[in-house]
Amino acid sequence: MNPLRHLLFVLKQRGAGNRVSFAAYIKGYDRIELGRGCKIHADASVDASRSRGVRLGDKVTLNRYAYVQGGDGGVRLGDRVEINNFSIVNGTGGVDIGDDTLVGPGVRIISYQHRFAHGATIRSQPAEALPIRIGRDVWLGANCVILAGVTIGDGAVVAAGALVREDVPPNAVVAGVPARLKKMRE
Repeated sequence: MNPLRHLLFVLKQRGAGNRVSFAAYIKGYDRIELGRGCKIHADASVDASRSRGVRLGDKVTLNRYAYVQGGDGGVRLGDRVEINNFSIVNGTGGVDIGDDTLVGPGVRIISYQHRFAHGATIRSQPAEALPIRIGRDVWLGANCVILAGVTIGDGAVVAAGALVREDVPPNAVVAGVPARLKKMRE
């Protein structure tokens, strides 16, 4: 991280009405777009190097120790999205999160997976990058995991600790490992 470049980025963002901590870790400055009123707290990380970029809508909050990695597919966070402490958003296959979505502490959104065919080491096999789409007004509970290729519909709730490996319909409440439909929001 270039200290002068970091300082200039933070000052520019503050001049635009955003609150970016001097203690945030920022990489790939040229590929990061912030809307208005965004907050990037101390110890949060945004890495847009070697990626299509990271775009934050208006009033997005990245809390302490949140990590957003653009990856090959990039990351787009809609307006008023909040990424809580110790959560990871990996954009290798692309991640799109809709407006007003809450991402609880320790959530993992991982848009790639390793192949594991017999006859070759897992490490030597290519990773498969697949996009993740998360709708508007979604709540991802603490420590849940969202796997590559999943779409979560508008208004859905994913319970704490759930493992989502299949699409979730709009307004569904899912829980468990693997996540299963528990009820619909009324």
